[in-house]
Amino acid sequence: MNKILETIAIKKSKLDKLLVVKNNRRVLHDWLRTELTYTSNGIEGNTLTRKETELAINEDITSGSKPIKDYVEAKNHVAAYEFILNAITDGRPINEGLIIAVHKRILSGIDDENAGRYRNVRVRISGSNVILPNYMKVPDLMAGLDKRLKTSRLGIIHKAIDAHFCLVSIHPFIDGNGRTARLIMNMMLMKSGYAPIIIRKIDRKRYLAALEKYQLTDDPEQYERFMLGALSKSLSMVIDLLDKDAVDPKKLLTIAKFADLAGLPVSTIRYWVSENKLKPVGYTASGYMLFDKSQLHSLNLN
Repeated sequence: MNKILETIAIKKSKLDKLLVVKNNRRVLHDWLRTELTYTSNGIEGNTLTRKETELAINEDITSGSKPIKDYVEAKNHVAAYEFILNAITDGRPINEGLIIAVHKRILSGIDDENAGRYRNVRVRISGSNVILPNYMKVPDLMAGLDKRLKTSRLGIIHKAIDAHFCLVSIHPFIDGNGRTARLIMNMMLMKSGYAPIIIRKIDRKRYLAALEKYQLTDDPEQYERFMLGALSKSLSMVIDLLDKDAVDPKKLLTIAKFADLAGLPVSTIRYWVSENKLKPVGYTASGYMLFDKSQLHSLNLN
């Protein structure tokens, strides 16, 4: 664990320097609006592609081919994300009231009756053996979480992932628990100058398995390793996005062009990336992967 924490510290130091460069903070937050919305909603079953998400939240464009709920979820997540950014700027404390306010934005226009309200029914996680708390215990458990947030002596990274775990385990709402928990966790990290943790759709099974293992065994190791690894990857993505001296986007290839030169389907390239056999050398402002021709030779693809 110490090694990955050291790596995270080094990356954060680099991010600190990049964020003082003119316009970099705006570029980062413009990218995160789409990326966090696309990934966090995608984990919960939202069917929008990254491009559809971007068009929905930035240009109010809907193709009509996807459920209207998916588009509303995208707009709601952006509203909640911008709410936490304003809360950071205003110095608002992260407490029970703020959690409820975030959730209200997540379910607004989807389930107004339950938006920002604790559940009053029993719930279960489909396919999981985890038994969630009785709804009658939720108010007391949330009050306990509020106190935990105020008194915890954990370092900020562990405090953030602990808050995320506690919130998804209490499961205080009918729906939107995961999205709310990830936003609260990321608010804590961003407030302290870290990049938010981006949990990619391809990592969904590992993410849920790590959560379940901790919930069932009270052993946090798998969960902490996963979350720290996700934070490290997120920092790398953000650094690649902002470090203009590292790559020249004009000379790089989109995944489609790279796959075409390799004579392979795009799905194969994506698989190699997911297996860490191939790493993008950069990202566009919208978060799309970029590759260099030299990588074809290094992997003996042509």
